[in-house]
Amino acid sequence: MADLSRRKAIRTLGTVAAAAAVCSTGAAAVAACTNDAKYNKKMKEIDLNDYRKSGEGANGSSYDSISDPLEMVKLYNTDYPKDTIYQELDVARKVFSLGVPSPEPGELVTDGERLGIRFRRIVGKRSYSRMLSDEPERVEELSREFARYCKLVHSTECPEGVFPDAKPQFLHLLEADRAFNDSEKQKIADFINSIPDSTTALHGDMHIGNVISTLPKGAPITDPHKIYFIDLGYFSRGFPLLDLGMTRNICMTSDEDFRVHDFHVTGELTRRVWEYFVDEYFFAEDRLAERYFGKGQTFESVSEAIRPYECCKLLLVEFNLGVMLPHYERHIRETFGF
Repeated sequence: MADLSRRKAIRTLGTVAAAAAVCSTGAAAVAACTNDAKYNKKMKEIDLNDYRKSGEGANGSSYDSISDPLEMVKLYNTDYPKDTIYQELDVARKVFSLGVPSPEPGELVTDGERLGIRFRRIVGKRSYSRMLSDEPERVEELSREFARYCKLVHSTECPEGVFPDAKPQFLHLLEADRAFNDSEKQKIADFINSIPDSTTALHGDMHIGNVISTLPKGAPITDPHKIYFIDLGYFSRGFPLLDLGMTRNICMTSDEDFRVHDFHVTGELTRRVWEYFVDEYFFAEDRLAERYFGKGQTFESVSEAIRPYECCKLLLVEFNLGVMLPHYERHIRETFGF
């Protein structure tokens, strides 16, 4: 049951936890607690006979329109919080308006029981995790492309007041933590407070399952195709390395069975993803490794430097689960030296 709960929690990063964190820190622009009446007037009832089920996840199911190949809807489970659905729509609209490549959101819909969101359907899409599973021999070129698009997000400026700042959210999560004593929490808080303030866009759950591509299987990566970021509920602004903490976690620290079940790839493959990702992100022509960490960096030194940012993301996993997983607690203790 713990593994199942964990899988559900990580798939919902940036939804339930984000709603709680955003409300608690007062980020009014991305409102998690939108008034029902505001949306009920705009909600459209749909007939599921006009749709074909295309997928199912921990939070709900997706359906493709039979009559319109460019329309899909995501219907959430009946026990999924309404406020979180409203927040996801608000955030999706704002992210799309910001220019970050993402599916175009439409209106709120209902099938009479469940609430959902209409989106412009991305035809022929595959997540990077699925692409890596289908074509593991292309790990280098796919990992490098993934890194370049992550850098694109991190080159996007977020205007003040539109998205919440990430640092207060992590401090809030640390306050709720039950795994560490006060002195240990203070050491983690000191690190969070030392993170440079930034107006950079953060995806909030940046990993190979949350980026999709229209590149057909077997097609050269130079062929025209588009990339989209999905699951945007925890979109915020802050220091880019906070985003890469989750990327590192999925590639390097998460359980093997979790990677295989949720991402269809082995730990051996994701470790190679991380190596190519780090090389492309930090050691390309702009030499971000030197900018962030100083001269003389290697893959090993950069990967280690991102560990504390990964630990911040593990606080969010703990929040979703209601408990800190033992191997993640050990990872945090090793990282911070207590």
